[in-house]
Amino acid sequence: MSSFRLTVEKFAPPGNGLGFYGGKAVFVSAAVPGDELEVVVEKEKKNYIIGSLKTILKASPDRCQVPCSVYMECGGCDLLHLDYSRQTSLKLEMLNETLRRAGIDCVCSLIPAPGQRGWRHRARFHYDPKLNRLGFRARRRHHVVPVNRCLALDKELISLAEKLTRDETLPPDATGVSGLVSSRKEVAAQGWREKQMIPLGRIATLVRENYGCGEMVLSAAGFAQANPGVVSLMLEDLKKHCPRVGNTMELYGGSGTFSLFLAAISRQVTVCESDRAAATRGRENAARNGRDNVRVIHVPSEKVRFPAAVDLVFVDPPRSGLSPLVRRKILASGASRLVYVSCNPATLARDLAAFAQETEGFRVRRLTAFDMYPGTTHLETIAYLSR
Repeated sequence: MSSFRLTVEKFAPPGNGLGFYGGKAVFVSAAVPGDELEVVVEKEKKNYIIGSLKTILKASPDRCQVPCSVYMECGGCDLLHLDYSRQTSLKLEMLNETLRRAGIDCVCSLIPAPGQRGWRHRARFHYDPKLNRLGFRARRRHHVVPVNRCLALDKELISLAEKLTRDETLPPDATGVSGLVSSRKEVAAQGWREKQMIPLGRIATLVRENYGCGEMVLSAAGFAQANPGVVSLMLEDLKKHCPRVGNTMELYGGSGTFSLFLAAISRQVTVCESDRAAATRGRENAARNGRDNVRVIHVPSEKVRFPAAVDLVFVDPPRSGLSPLVRRKILASGASRLVYVSCNPATLARDLAAFAQETEGFRVRRLTAFDMYPGTTHLETIAYLSR
């Protein structure tokens, strides 16, 4: 592959270095403004080049010593070449820029993670049967990088990966493993064969977790937040800024991470969840905590019927955000308040702008970002809206 010299001029979402060569924009991962690099061409299009860092010819003053020995190979982290304060300031800059471009005039603050190592309690590992190796995909490659030295993972997840490969528990046609560790260090795992779940001997599939609103049961095969310490911070923020209400409609409720909180501030909570297993766990978690004011419905958000009277709508959608149909349902609900939890600034900004454009739409009153994933470009954000 050809290479060339590049001076990195600025950051570009979601955290790549941006420079210019031959009249084209060049995007390079693990690059910092002020770096002078030798860059290898990975992909070249009409107007831009995707490059990879070959040699640091002159390092930017903002570049720090990377603590991870496989950082340039592994695709798990993006920002370890920056110290933590610069990571968080960069994430906040990119979030606020994304919001500004969408016309959202509300400056966001950011709450850092409680710790930068061992924060990851949930992971999906890829499996290489030829090498009997569990790990993460390499950066822009398909081979599997082992996780035995990963600084982000909780030690119990590293031990899980080592145990499964050492004991040769995984069948040769397995494609991966989902692992989950609770705050109290209970471990659960579920194997995968493409999209089919496979058992892993006597390893548990469920753990108990408590983010501060009551004990829950979570599944390794289902969705759970990766950083329980940050989830607790998010719930503290919700407690400060969500008043008591009558009826609440929660969309994308999952296993009830936020449902238990909503039950404490609402007279009645209707929870919508499209995954049957998650809806069942959400129902059981509410009952486990005596929350008889929670009603969980197994139905996609696009098909749910809102109750006649709704005061608050609470949504935590996937990265794709809200569909136009769901946005219309929320606007027609009559709710005066909306709380939007997002893991994708781009779709969050799009949806907030769409709500604001309506005559009787929602306006953003407060935005708080949380560094759920230290060392990466990802953020979790809570938007508080009203009309």
